[in-house]
Amino acid sequence: MFKLAIISPKGLYFEKDVDSLTVKLTSGYRTILSKHAPLIGALDYAPMHIVENGKTKYYAVHGGTISIKDNKVSLIVNAIEAKEDIDISRAKAAKGRAEDRLNKSDINTDVKRAELALMRALTRIKTYEEN
Repeated sequence: MFKLAIISPKGLYFEKDVDSLTVKLTSGYRTILSKHAPLIGALDYAPMHIVENGKTKYYAVHGGTISIKDNKVSLIVNAIEAKEDIDISRAKAAKGRAEDRLNKSDINTDVKRAELALMRALTRIKTYEEN
């Protein structure tokens, strides 16, 4: 086991001992186990799962950083949502709106904002569909 702390802009999301963490870095997926080597990296927009006492919990993570040192993992995330808190209808509607904005050839469209909205919606949908 190792200590996992997740901090969001709203403050400490949680801190607890876990068996493993699987998260997507910008370089690809990593599974973190006890006594992992030190690491600092950038988190991607992607589903994440945590195994705690043999039970797996899924979360949507919307970017951030990871730091591992001395059997403690800290995630500083832009946003995080537990699978059970995801409103799938709302996520699918957001996906549609973002795709519509990106498909427009309107000069006033904020493309970066629409791309980020699409990534958040797709992350929520994928997380919701996990096991």
